[in-house]
Amino acid sequence: MINIFSKIKWFLKDEWKKYLLMIFLLLVIAFISLMPAKLLGLAIDTIVSFGVTNTSLLWIVSLMIALPVFRYGVSFLYNYILNVEAQKLTYLLRKKYLNHLFSMDSQFYETYTKGDLISRITNDLESTTTAATSLLEGIVFNFAIIVFAVLLMGFTISWPLTIVSVTIMPIGLTILNLIRFQKRKYVKRHLEIYADMTEKVLESVEGMKVIRAYVQEKEDLEKQYNAVDKDIESWRYIVKFENWFNPLFEVIYGIAYILAFSFGIYLIINQKITVGELITFVSYVGLLYGPIISISTVFSQINNATISVDRYDEIIKKEATVHDSVSSLPIIQFKNIDFKNVTFQYPFDKSPVIKNITFSIKYGETIGIVGPTGSGKSTLIRQLLREFNTTNGSIFIDGVSIEQYLIDDVRELVGYVPQAHMLFKKTVDENILIGNPRANLEQLDKAVKIADFEKDIIYLTDGYHTMVGEAGSTLSGGQKQRLSIARALVKDPEILILDDSLSAVDAKTEDTIIKHLKEYRKGKTNIIIAHRFSAIQDADQILVLEGGRITQRGTHEELLRVEGWYKQQYIQQITMK
Repeated sequence: MINIFSKIKWFLKDEWKKYLLMIFLLLVIAFISLMPAKLLGLAIDTIVSFGVTNTSLLWIVSLMIALPVFRYGVSFLYNYILNVEAQKLTYLLRKKYLNHLFSMDSQFYETYTKGDLISRITNDLESTTTAATSLLEGIVFNFAIIVFAVLLMGFTISWPLTIVSVTIMPIGLTILNLIRFQKRKYVKRHLEIYADMTEKVLESVEGMKVIRAYVQEKEDLEKQYNAVDKDIESWRYIVKFENWFNPLFEVIYGIAYILAFSFGIYLIINQKITVGELITFVSYVGLLYGPIISISTVFSQINNATISVDRYDEIIKKEATVHDSVSSLPIIQFKNIDFKNVTFQYPFDKSPVIKNITFSIKYGETIGIVGPTGSGKSTLIRQLLREFNTTNGSIFIDGVSIEQYLIDDVRELVGYVPQAHMLFKKTVDENILIGNPRANLEQLDKAVKIADFEKDIIYLTDGYHTMVGEAGSTLSGGQKQRLSIARALVKDPEILILDDSLSAVDAKTEDTIIKHLKEYRKGKTNIIIAHRFSAIQDADQILVLEGGRITQRGTHEELLRVEGWYKQQYIQQITMK
């Protein structure tokens, strides 16, 4: 529990007054809970001694009614504060977690799967919040009941009877919880298996079209069943552990009850206590059963929550390798970008993807990048997005290393259209305006026109307000590409990067888009990665990548005058037309 509270001490520091108030209210509730047993004992002794009067009966009945009413009021106040604090903590933890996720770089997302990250903000966060709020009741209330009951039993009835009856409880409880601690490793394994199951379900949902296209529903469903079975099996062991373990607490309670009743009768015979006091004492022993069982459950929940808070904290403690510093510089424009001996290797790859790349981009130029599949074209140009730091070499913007500029400012320069077009379950205009939420209708229309998407708008049910299916499922491949291009263009970026973003459109549409780019993007920098040379033949500079290295560079005409990959590929494309 100390570990849990140490991880959220920032919250406790702000909310300590409310936590103190909740602790006080729990102590009041615990004390009130013991009073009915005391009143019952007094009533029995009064009846046995024939001392019942109308006045004493009225007082006893009034107190019997007042106690639960008063407890209700205190409990209502406690639960209200508890729920407010729980919601506030959940909100702050989620906000902190999500903010942290958005601050992380690509290396982080290659380390952790979607399913794992989701399970940490759902199951693990819920366990953490429960431990920090609801478990307070389990600890304070139950321990208060035990302590108050033992003190009342000892001071108002009999210390010998209390020692004989109650001593076995803390000893047995300690031993059993030490055994229960061994369950922790199985809970941790269960959470990992649950994350794997979540990832499998997400993968199946996202890939349902492909699964159906290849008639793999049965095989995929079998994999999901296996993932679910592993999750159930990992939980089954924990349940079995609890099934044979929990009854042991009842055995300890039963022994304490027998000792209390037996020794209590002996004390009555020797006139050490009264019948009413024995009834009160046995009632206290009965009241101890609930807190003892609850404490055993609390320790189990704390054990689970400790694992959860560690998993949550593991993510929070991760630091991005790509980050700003206090001395990072702002940038809104540039004149030159220079790649100097840039080598990059993905963290989980064995060899570099691009090697010793050197070239320059002048503001206003259109750069074409071509090469065989897997030659490193996308990796090269994504260095401008600061997703990773370069492995070797440097990128300079106007003579200053790109790493010295503010990351957001560098990315603000770029309008990037990736190969995989991520669209959201929003309207068409909302998907486009992600590129520039402040754009007006004129800017929106202009972006749509340049991307040659305006001819599709008229056929959509509600025009701009047509809802796009999840991941763009209601649009064709070409429509998704052009909508993504419009999203980048509405930003009117200093650098437009089309990463093989015309592969799903026909030749006529491609020509139209390239023509529009020449017209509307004149004077601004464009970088086009393409397989069809028609998209880049008018570029100011064309780079040919093979095996992660630049093997050729020049204009379209210059490259056709020399033997090499570019000329061979161009002839092949011309022949295929």
